[in-house]
Amino acid sequence: MQLTLHHFNNSVCSEKVRMVLNEKSLSWESREVDLFRGEQFKPDYLKLNPKAVVPTLVHDDKVLTESTLIAEYLDEAFSQPRLSPEAPWDRAQMRLYSKMCDEGLHQGVAVLSYAAMFMDRLRAMTPEQLRVHLDKIVDLERRDRQTSIYQSGVEAPHVYRGVVAFEKAFQKINKVLAGGRSWLAGDRFSLAEINLAPYFARLEYMNLLDVWTGDRPLVTQWFARIKDRPSFRTEVVSWIREAEWAEMRTAGTRIKSRVAEFRENYLATDSGAQIY
Repeated sequence: MQLTLHHFNNSVCSEKVRMVLNEKSLSWESREVDLFRGEQFKPDYLKLNPKAVVPTLVHDDKVLTESTLIAEYLDEAFSQPRLSPEAPWDRAQMRLYSKMCDEGLHQGVAVLSYAAMFMDRLRAMTPEQLRVHLDKIVDLERRDRQTSIYQSGVEAPHVYRGVVAFEKAFQKINKVLAGGRSWLAGDRFSLAEINLAPYFARLEYMNLLDVWTGDRPLVTQWFARIKDRPSFRTEVVSWIREAEWAEMRTAGTRIKSRVAEFRENYLATDSGAQIY
């Protein structure tokens, strides 16, 4: 049995798959794909992943893409320890958190990261370099997000939408934990936590997490339990390179006050006042 993971060190999607591999005590071969050098666009990698994103898992001769699906595949293919609840209802709740990540938080963390850190890299490109970079992006929504942030920075409408997506997620999680749970789906740590953890970690490293958790101690305690796990320390924290720590914190702090304003503006609306 051979598991090979094509991944990037500070990719949230790569982090959650690495956490699953760690929780399952699985041996795997690492193939790093440097996104900043454009290695995801190399022909050999595009044969594995036509969307030019990470991660990609190769299990013997089977190729799997999409981090949420890879995580569930690994949990089913390697049964112990189980990272999905036994009860059908609890498994459905777990998958709601997966959808929350895939349909809102992923775009949210991407635009916050771009507005804070990567916008300057885009603006340093010549017009021709920028055109080539954008033309390579297969996902047209992602291309539009990067273009908007290049033009408007933190004021791009996608940033406000990202702030709202995180606010809805924190409202839901806080409500569940307030009901007496230690974990979100069933009575144990599951893929719900693994899917969410890298997104919240990115916010913390960018000095943005307390925008949402400052008045939610239950969420802070829940996230602390996740951070105590060896899978988090080994597969999220230890992969971040020294220079990235300062870059993330400095860049996130630069946009923090505006992010907090967006959250307050949303909470002042009828939709924002609703507890999900």
